[in-house]
Amino acid sequence: MAALQDQPADRPLLLLNAGLYGAKLTGASLKDHYRDPAVYVEGQVAILETFSPDFLISPFVLAGLGEAFGSRVTSSLRQPPNVAAFAAESAEAALRLPLPDVDSHPGILYLRESIRLLAGRYAGRVPVIGLLVSPLDLPPLIIGLEAWLDALLFQPEVARALLDRLTPFFAALGKAMLGDGATALALTANLTNRFIVPERVVETLGRPALREALAEIPGPVILHHGGCPLLPHLGDFMGHPNVVGYVLDAGEDLGEARRVLGAGPLLLGNLSGPDLAGLRPDEVGVLCDRALAQRGPDQQFALATCCADIPLDTPPECIEALTDAVCRAGRVPA
Repeated sequence: MAALQDQPADRPLLLLNAGLYGAKLTGASLKDHYRDPAVYVEGQVAILETFSPDFLISPFVLAGLGEAFGSRVTSSLRQPPNVAAFAAESAEAALRLPLPDVDSHPGILYLRESIRLLAGRYAGRVPVIGLLVSPLDLPPLIIGLEAWLDALLFQPEVARALLDRLTPFFAALGKAMLGDGATALALTANLTNRFIVPERVVETLGRPALREALAEIPGPVILHHGGCPLLPHLGDFMGHPNVVGYVLDAGEDLGEARRVLGAGPLLLGNLSGPDLAGLRPDEVGVLCDRALAQRGPDQQFALATCCADIPLDTPPECIEALTDAVCRAGRVPA
């Protein structure tokens, strides 16, 4: 990861949130793609061979974490699996749920084996990013967002107790993913973002819980905006243990983010993956060039799709436009 090591690169780095799109390239059914690690890995191999990104990713199937706690998950012909029914109705009820075993639960083993296979195939050549959520974002997958907001706003002691219970699971899974070969973890922390929760929740629950959880991770972490504006609240996410990078929301100013962060952290963004399906390749190229212009001479940068997965109906030419843009940008000076 040249950008993380502050070394010269032949061109700006490229990260594609294209876990779903791999199934289009291989022709695999989504049922197999999101259950069989070998099938998923072949999708990432196809992504690498077709679009030449600088990173590969583990399955972006967060519903599987909810399923590990007992939530019911439904499959789709067009999207990753989603939670259809939650494991518990409240934060209090969730406290009584058993914690999944990261070494035996089938859904978690699917995530881990996908990382192991990718890392084994590309060790030392292509970084593999393990996708996860922070303990603050696990409860919406277990009890639903409304019930979790109710606890954060009106039952802070219960919310804190649930965070204390979930953090060991988060830490165990994060350590396992790194041990399986993930170069870094990318995770969301939406429920400590002032865009969603008020300042008192951020200061008394969100930031302390996030700091404690990240301190348990023995490796680099990239914080992902998770669909929320990150730039206006970037200060809340700075200074946490092991954080080496930030993924900005679509359209957020990369130059301004660098001024806020200062030198050092990797900055990724700022193209909406879901929007690629509705654009022409030349329009994608314009957005890429704008992002690259904002980044200026910044070497600690990766052009990246953000938000959700790149949709299946995205023309491949629109994804190729990202590759073309970073190649046009040429060598990044040391």
